[in-house]
This record gives sequence, structure tokens and C-alpha cells, in this order.
Amino acid sequence: PNIIVIMNEAFSDLSILGEYTTNMDEIPYMRSLMAGADNTVSGYMDVSVLGGNTANTEFEFLTGDTMAFLPHGSIAYQQFLHEQTSSIATTLKDLGYRTAALHPYRATGWERNEVYPYLGLDTFYSQADFENPLIYRKYISDQSDIEKVIEIYEQNPEQPLFMFNVTMQNHSSYTDVFDNFTPQIEVEGTDSVALNQYLSLLYESDKSLQQLVQYFDRIDDPTIIVFFGDHQPTDSVVSPIYKLNGESVYSLSEEELRLRYKVPYIIHANYDIEEARNVPMSSNYLGIKTLELAGIPLNPYQQYLANKYNAFPSV
Repeated sequence: PNIIVIMNEAFSDLSILGEYTTNMDEIPYMRSLMAGADNTVSGYMDVSVLGGNTANTEFEFLTGDTMAFLPHGSIAYQQFLHEQTSSIATTLKDLGYRTAALHPYRATGWERNEVYPYLGLDTFYSQADFENPLIYRKYISDQSDIEKVIEIYEQNPEQPLFMFNVTMQNHSSYTDVFDNFTPQIEVEGTDSVALNQYLSLLYESDKSLQQLVQYFDRIDDPTIIVFFGDHQPTDSVVSPIYKLNGESVYSLSEEELRLRYKVPYIIHANYDIEEARNVPMSSNYLGIKTLELAGIPLNPYQQYLANKYNAFPSV
């Protein structure tokens, strides 16, 4: 099958942190997929970063390695990736897949233009490859991003595609006001500009996810879509939620703090796979589990990780 991976900038479900009420649900489609949708595996995934350092989540997803075994504060792309490195992309490339990366921003960010070829991603599309995209605030929207994913697929539908897409729409900061984006989501009991704008951006991401899934659900070409956030937003965004619940970001228990490192994920196929909800996961395993669901033979290291998952499903 095609494997389309969307690592959505700062996409998260803040309801796991505390109760709040909005004028409308910010991620209704994602919630519908996570509620037991057909041919969907879903849950909350533990990531190693918070509020930034996006590149470390993509490093974990692509390689299966975990930041737990690298020095604290490391950026793996910039410090440790200087040669060909095994990844799920190299596995799929060896099986005849087109391997492509897409990031609707600067190609040099986190040195992706240098690192992606080491990881087996043969083609890298960046903001320079977009013509007249829809812009929200100062970033290319997820809508235009998803349209580019579909365009790349349609260039050669006969060859299976592995697409690794890192979006940009939801990047911080969330306090500036722009004439090209009007927040639609409002949280009762707070006038936080940052929280309302952040949730409104998620609402647009959710609509784009629905557009992508519905497009591939309509075609016969077997396709798996993986969608997840790289990290939760900064403390300045979530502080109003803690305040509404009588808490503070400065007084969290260890278990409450751990919730700050959880993001929702889905693996959805346009053909029959066994559904599963609330499947524990960390970002270093998600790529391996995707290969397993796709029926892709694992290399020895990937098989080791698949076995290790059974004992330690989250690192």
C-alpha cells in the first residue's frame, strides 16, 4: 500500500489535561476516527519533546531510535546524522517505493535538506514548490499542504508512495493577530488569545485530515494514512486550561506532567485492517507498527523493536 504520513505541527488534544468548554469541537473528525472508526488503529502517543524540537519526533518515527538514549537536549538531525542511516524510508525504498518528504517551509530547517537523503527520502518538497498556496497567519495552510500531498501522489499512482509530511500551519506563536486568519473557537471562562487561536488552527487541521482520508477512501489504490502531532504547545497556551481546573503548570504531579508529552495518533487504511482503540505507543514505535500493519517485511533491527514493543510499549 501507499503509506502517507502526516506529522502535524503542534497537533494535540488538550482535553486530556483538564476540562474546558468551547463553542464547537476543535477536532471532531480526529475524535471520530479515534472512537472506533472502521480500519483504524488509534491512541495517544508519548513523545520526547514539548513545545518545540519537532525534528526529534520525526527522527524517532523514521528510525525507530529513541531520544532516551541520546544526550539530554540533543537534536539528532544536527548532531548525529552525517551518513546513510537505516529508516522505514530505506526499507520501503528497497522494496520499490517512491520515497518523498514534504515540508511547506524552509528546506534548511533542522538541516532537513541534508538529513533526508541519509534517511532514504529521495525527493524533498518545501515551500519553494508551492504556487499561490492558501496562507494562514504567515504559514502555508494544511489545506494547501494536503492538496500538495495529493498532487504528488497523482504524479505517479502506479508506483507505491511513501510520503513523510511535516506540516507548518500550527507553528507558534499564537498571540499575534493577522487579517488572513480569524479564530473560530472560543473557550468559555477565559479570554486567552493564544488558546483560542491555537484551537482554531487545530480545527483547520482537522478539516484537512478529513479531506485527505476521504480522498483516499474513494480510490481503489491501497493506502495507509498515519496522522499524529509532534508535540503539545507551550505552557503559555495551556495555562488557561489548568487555571480553569484550579491548577497551574508550575504545580503538576509527575503523572500530570507526563500528560504534557502525549499526542493523539491514528493509522487509517482504505481497506480492511483490524480496528483497535487506545493502543499504547511512543513515537519510536509508530513507524514500525505502520510497517507491520502494511504487511511490510521488517529488517532485523525493526523486528527487534517490534518484539521490544510487546514488553515496553512506550519509551
